[in-house]
Amino acid sequence: MDRQWHPRHWLNAVTSGRTTRWRAVGTVSAIAGIVASAAVAIAASAVPAAAGPTAPTALSAVTAVSCASATRCWAGAMDAKGSVIIATVDGGAAWRVEYATARYDIAALDCTSAAHCLAIGYLAEGSSAAFLETTDGGTVWSVHAAPRSLALAGALSCANGSDCWAVGLADNRVDAAVARTTDGGRVWTPESIPALVTAMSSPFGISCASAADCLVTGDAALTTTNGGKTWTKHAAAGEVPLGPVTCPSTRDCYAVFNVTSAVPSNEQTYLYTSTNGGVNWKDVLPNPRHVAGLGAISCPSTSTCVAVGYGYTPRGNGTDTLYGLSELTSTSGRHWAENTATKAQALFADSCVVKTRDCIAGGETGAGAVILKSVNDGVTWTSEPLPRA
Repeated sequence: MDRQWHPRHWLNAVTSGRTTRWRAVGTVSAIAGIVASAAVAIAASAVPAAAGPTAPTALSAVTAVSCASATRCWAGAMDAKGSVIIATVDGGAAWRVEYATARYDIAALDCTSAAHCLAIGYLAEGSSAAFLETTDGGTVWSVHAAPRSLALAGALSCANGSDCWAVGLADNRVDAAVARTTDGGRVWTPESIPALVTAMSSPFGISCASAADCLVTGDAALTTTNGGKTWTKHAAAGEVPLGPVTCPSTRDCYAVFNVTSAVPSNEQTYLYTSTNGGVNWKDVLPNPRHVAGLGAISCPSTSTCVAVGYGYTPRGNGTDTLYGLSELTSTSGRHWAENTATKAQALFADSCVVKTRDCIAGGETGAGAVILKSVNDGVTWTSEPLPRA
């Protein structure tokens, strides 16, 4: 499953006439002093599908995607009034709004079957996290409280339909906090982990290849092989933090990380692989040309992965052209092919289906949200119609 973190707090930098918008937990950390530290307990409740605004509004960005199969996918998006969860049952040809809320921002999704999907979000004022769950394919969504230790939502990973893990900022707005459920998402308990922080330009990541094996990323990597009873901390390669991560097996893991800058030539993007479950890491995308950031990665197999983000074309008048892009490997990270997605200015999330070449990616254009589909592992992308919230 795919585990990305897409909070509403974006890092904005205006450089040479272009605006760079990228996800950044550092932005969340920077406003810690003005956000109340007391977590708000959220009472569990059932919410009818598509509850929300009566007047349709356009979606501004798609920030999370998870596909349970080649036909059944969910996505989290933003609009002028809050957030929505949209779904497709035909592989992206048509999407419908299943849940709309002005209270929560959807940070991540992980959908393990056509019936069960789990989302993590946080209150708009940034005071607490919450989990949204459907067990009937999206007809009804229930809201479940997160532990008070998980103050801001982050990334989500389900090893199966019952064992799921989440990571985000602790109530001190500095360290990572991890929570776990063993009942599919109704009851969550805090996990005790070694201290872990992250960089301004990247969020924490989490990926659980099994109920026993989980990896948490930040300024280092935390691994457990016994379901969280004990954790081991491993240094990141070259002291560069790790961000969004996915492990298609208990040994094979892929992670991305971005360094943003006011000077485009100083922006850096990293793509790391591990072949021993997160103990050691290797940078496998050195010096990517005109790649401004990679924000998500999905691996339908141990050898095939598709990372998405955005790039830029420098212009002589100082205004750069932004475009979505994907990086594809089918050689376990040894070689990567860059493909452009010109129908998007940036891609923030993707989900590629196991045993197929189908991928769904979400992002934004200059006019609003966009969802793209690929049937060849991200080599080419076509846009799909979006509903109005």
